Amino acid sequence: MMWVILIFKNILNFIKTKPVLFVFIIISQVICIVAVFSVAGMMDSLTPEPTDERSDWQKGFVLTLGTDGELYQDDDEESPDLVQIYDKKTKDLLYSGFTDTEEYRKISEKYENVYIIIISGINEFSAYPKYGDIKNKLNRILKVAVDSLSDGWINGMVDDTYLIKYSAVFGMDEYINNTYPELVGKEKYIKLITSAKYKVPYCESKKGDKVTIGNTEYTVSEVRKLKPEEENGRTSFNMLLDSVDDSFNVTSITIHLTDDVTNEQIVRISDTIKKEFSDIQVGVKEPEPKPLLEKQFNNMIYVVSIIIIGVILLNISRLYTYILSKRKNTLMVFGLCGASKLRMFAIYFMEVILTFIVSCIIGYLLFNYCLLNVISVLYPNFEDFFNAGVYVSVFGGYMGFGLLIMGINIIPMITKSVVDLKRS
Repeated sequence: MMWVILIFKNILNFIKTKPVLFVFIIISQVICIVAVFSVAGMMDSLTPEPTDERSDWQKGFVLTLGTDGELYQDDDEESPDLVQIYDKKTKDLLYSGFTDTEEYRKISEKYENVYIIIISGINEFSAYPKYGDIKNKLNRILKVAVDSLSDGWINGMVDDTYLIKYSAVFGMDEYINNTYPELVGKEKYIKLITSAKYKVPYCESKKGDKVTIGNTEYTVSEVRKLKPEEENGRTSFNMLLDSVDDSFNVTSITIHLTDDVTNEQIVRISDTIKKEFSDIQVGVKEPEPKPLLEKQFNNMIYVVSIIIIGVILLNISRLYTYILSKRKNTLMVFGLCGASKLRMFAIYFMEVILTFIVSCIIGYLLFNYCLLNVISVLYPNFEDFFNAGVYVSVFGGYMGFGLLIMGINIIPMITKSVVDLKRS
């Protein structure tokens, strides 16, 4: 108890005799603590939040149907092109098919009088399944994927002429309501996308017309005429999945998944797809791996914080060495009274600890209640960085590093003999 009283009396004597130096050493430490908190928080705030940059196509399954399970690729030189040929004057369709036929060669000889439109993405040798043959398979897959299903499409052709293609959407009601509000609640309605330049099927159709496609009669809910630069020589229409005619050919199925889908759910959907299409050759592209979306702690925060603490504490230690040099009389008295070197080290080391504790408390209160909200206005998410772990880490690092440096500075002073202290 006596030594505890002596420690506090020594600090009070220090404050009484060197008040300016005592205040200066406290302020220096408070500035160090506030600076570390501010820089660390700003660096974390500037560290970008991770984002899932995968496209919808990369987040889901893509099933390519056909005998070979692949779509025709543009760079496949051995595959013939699918083309449509139109008369330049009348804009009538003269031919629709592949370039390896005799009919194509005859018509293409009149190249100066015709338009030739090349349509990629179709394989001549693919025997596409009818929707009616795979409808139950698809429904069982969607039933398994229902908890992680975002939206999806089935794409295909109405018949083997490739003149009319379709896309049918399915998935969450919110997505469908936002994407095709004109189709919601209207069974057997289609959105028609047709040519404004060529005489393609249904190019004269208008909103409200009744059209028969396949074995089903549809009502045209909306018509969009393609611009000349968009022309591909075909008619297409969008519809809801429940409106697809069983006779339609299916070329591909896309199933988009939600962002929170788990790996276990992906595996379960994948297994179901393989099971359902075991009797049909199908190419399956699975979702790309989900990136780590947790914000990673920036290690530069540690580096910069240590540099700031080190530089300021080194300057404070030089100041404290100067302060000790001005208190040689006290050291000499301790020595004459029989205090051991270890005891004197403990007295001055506790003095340093107490000043550090006071500085940490003042620095925390100043930063947390005065500066935190102000800086948060300039740096979004600045306030979110700080928690008990951050405060403990900064205070722990500051105390540990600071006490080490201060201890090294105290040792040379207390190891001097009484005679050397008196002479100096």
